[in-house]
Amino acid sequence: MKNSEKTNWDDENNVVSNNWTKFNVPEDKIFGTLTDKRQVKSSLPGKEGSMVWIYSILAQSGSFHKLDDKKKIVEEPVEIKSGESWTVGGTAIIDRQMQNIRIGQIIGMKFVEEKPSRTKGFAPAKIIRVYAPKDETGAPLVDKEWLESNPDITYQQF
Repeated sequence: MKNSEKTNWDDENNVVSNNWTKFNVPEDKIFGTLTDKRQVKSSLPGKEGSMVWIYSILAQSGSFHKLDDKKKIVEEPVEIKSGESWTVGGTAIIDRQMQNIRIGQIIGMKFVEEKPSRTKGFAPAKIIRVYAPKDETGAPLVDKEWLESNPDITYQQF
C-alpha cells in the first residue's frame, strides 16, 4: 500500500484553504512576516489582464470579517492563527505603503476607516494602513528566525 493511501490524503479535513484576507469592517487586521510580494495578472471584472500586487504574510495574529452569499458582513470574525499563511490583494493605497517593505520584515495591515467616494454611486474607499514596527535601534523589525530558515532570501535595508 502506498503511503498516500495510508494517510487518507483526500479526506475533507486535508483540503488546503485559500487563505485570502479581506478587509470588510474597520478593525479587520493582520500582523506577521512578509514572505512574498509579487505581481500577477488580474482576473477581476473590468481589470482583466492588468497587473496587481499580491502580498503573502506568515501570520502572528489578526482577524477579519467575511461576507456571506448576499454580500452581508458575517458577524463572527475569522481569527487568524499564528503560523498560518495568508494572502492580501493589493490596492492603490496598500501598494504605495508597501513600496518600502522588504521580504522578511514584520508588518501589520489594518482597516482603519472608510472615506466616501468622490464619484457619486461608487463604493467608499477602504483606508488600509500598513504598519512597520521598529526595533530598539529604530531599524525595521525583521523576522530573523524566518530569514534563517529561508537562506535563499536576503533581507536588504534601503
